[in-house]
Amino acid sequence: MSVTLRCWLSLALGLGIGFSLISCGPGNEPKEDQAWPLELLRRLGPLPPLPPDPTNRVADDPAAAHYGQWLFFDKRLSGDGKISCSTCHDPDHGFSDSRSIALGRGLGERHAPTVIGAGYQRWLGWGGRADSLWMQALGPMENVVEMAGDRDAIAALVRQDPDLRRAHQDAFGELPEDVDALFVQLGKAIAAYERLLIRKGSPFDRWVRATLDLPEGDAEAMNAEQLRGLRIFLGPGRCTLCHLGPTFSDLEFHNNQLPVHADGPRDDPGRYRGAELVQASPFNAAGPHSDAPNGEAAQRVRALIQTSESYGEFRTPTLRNLARRAPYGHQGQFPDLSSVLKFYNTLEDQDVRSHHQEQLLRPLRLDQASLDALEVFLLALEGGDLPEELTRAPAAPFRDQDR
Repeated sequence: MSVTLRCWLSLALGLGIGFSLISCGPGNEPKEDQAWPLELLRRLGPLPPLPPDPTNRVADDPAAAHYGQWLFFDKRLSGDGKISCSTCHDPDHGFSDSRSIALGRGLGERHAPTVIGAGYQRWLGWGGRADSLWMQALGPMENVVEMAGDRDAIAALVRQDPDLRRAHQDAFGELPEDVDALFVQLGKAIAAYERLLIRKGSPFDRWVRATLDLPEGDAEAMNAEQLRGLRIFLGPGRCTLCHLGPTFSDLEFHNNQLPVHADGPRDDPGRYRGAELVQASPFNAAGPHSDAPNGEAAQRVRALIQTSESYGEFRTPTLRNLARRAPYGHQGQFPDLSSVLKFYNTLEDQDVRSHHQEQLLRPLRLDQASLDALEVFLLALEGGDLPEELTRAPAAPFRDQDR
């Protein structure tokens, strides 16, 4: 988390802002008859349209998205022909992984996060090693413990396979001679597909539309227990200190001293290493392969400063669509939501060896009924199902074969 944001949040906490949003009665019980904090609710929902990605000129191109969907499921991009993006980002598991630590060609170091809604993120990966969806898509293809592929072999596959070549030309025109340029185009096609993976219309979104007098609202979309959980989320749960914004994430990085998983590394630099990787990569938003090398994302990565405070920090995950994504945490430390809530309620098994500790973290000390209500509310952030045709490989890499 940035020094400026940390100072602001510390001031907010010191002034009691985090608790003044929802007043509480005896025993930290939120008052059910209190008016809703409308300005805060506007910052949480409803889910807005996906922001554009100027670094990828085909980000919203249907031909590129269809091609990228094929590539997402194509195991030939891996070194042994047995692993695809969908191996760890399983559509049947919320486009995340049922394993705590991802297993590709080898055992990784972290849990595979969901791809659903990833287009809303500024930084990708738990440590923010990428600043665009297309940059993120390139890394696993050549990572020796993920897909262990090789860009030269992948480029040769595209050139030699007539269906891939046709699909590539449909999306990008003639294949570039330069291997790196072709490789980047594959990442941009995958990113175009991933931008379609958005689950809309959650009970919370429908309720908040009604509460804010927006169209398509439903004042009855959340029940009394879910509404009680929302009041706890906004008040004594202190959740909005980090989970604020339409994705229920501040898009920043924090060191919450989570316990270490038995299969995970004891020491993970997190954002400290991620900042180094994204700035050094030729595939970042300011690099030669970006379609907006002087745009906002490019300025952001150029301005990035690697500091010791970021050691051990990890990106705040979205709280939307949690139901199918267990286990939780950057190492999949928690098997279910109740385990996550128990940790933040007590901070039991907290890993205090970390280089820098989050200054805002302290036990919530909520009673079990409040924790139960909070969990019920979190499940009200579950959006509608994705169209079935987006959850599997298409019949061919190019569009008209599916019609």
